[in-house]
Amino acid sequence: MNKQLGQLRQTAVELGLGPALKLVRRTVLPSARRNAVDDRHLALLLSFVLQEDSNCIDVGAHRGDVLKSIVLHAPRGEHIGYEPLPHLFEYLCLEFPTVTLKQAALAEKAGVSPFAYIRSRPAYSGLLQRTPDGAEDVEEIEVVVEVLDETLPPDHRLDLIKIDVEGAEYGVLKGGEKLLSANRPYVIFEFGAAARKYGTTAEDMYRLVDGDLGLRIFDMDGTGPYTLGTFRKTFDNGNRFNFVAHA
Repeated sequence: MNKQLGQLRQTAVELGLGPALKLVRRTVLPSARRNAVDDRHLALLLSFVLQEDSNCIDVGAHRGDVLKSIVLHAPRGEHIGYEPLPHLFEYLCLEFPTVTLKQAALAEKAGVSPFAYIRSRPAYSGLLQRTPDGAEDVEEIEVVVEVLDETLPPDHRLDLIKIDVEGAEYGVLKGGEKLLSANRPYVIFEFGAAARKYGTTAEDMYRLVDGDLGLRIFDMDGTGPYTLGTFRKTFDNGNRFNFVAHA
């Protein structure tokens, strides 16, 4: 049954009904409603914190929803977008000619890695498969993996980075620790149940962001700064999964 639902979802997306399905999910599912509110708050945040020449990185750019706001509010900035899925990367190249786009994933170690492309739900794709076996139409592909600190020098000016990589956010941050420590940018990141697939705990993420990077963590409602205890509790109950960290 789950496999059939996944195939129906994929067919609907191919027919151009993806936005309608997204609207239905946001009406019915609490997590989707939460995500819709966070998206609106993110748009406001970008409009407030970005200057015309701010430099930004979008990790997991997908179809460019966040990248569009970045370019709008920082038209003279030098922006980089990471998207490993070939068809989405090609789409982004057409839509964002002024952005440096990379068909790669980011992690703590560079190389070539298997990548779970969830054909029936592309936004759930990642270095590890987060959906139950048989629930979705999954294709394993290979992707290039880069390390942020090996790609950009610490003196590269970075004002904001957004990371949404379906549970692998810790590896992206760990691989960019030198750059992020030197710049202390706004870090917008997702951190939810998918992180467990990578063995990442709330303690791991908190100590990296708040401790090693020296950034305070807030949710997208502006609640914070989070302590280790409140961050762990929020991760355990799952009612918040989008965060912003800044100095």
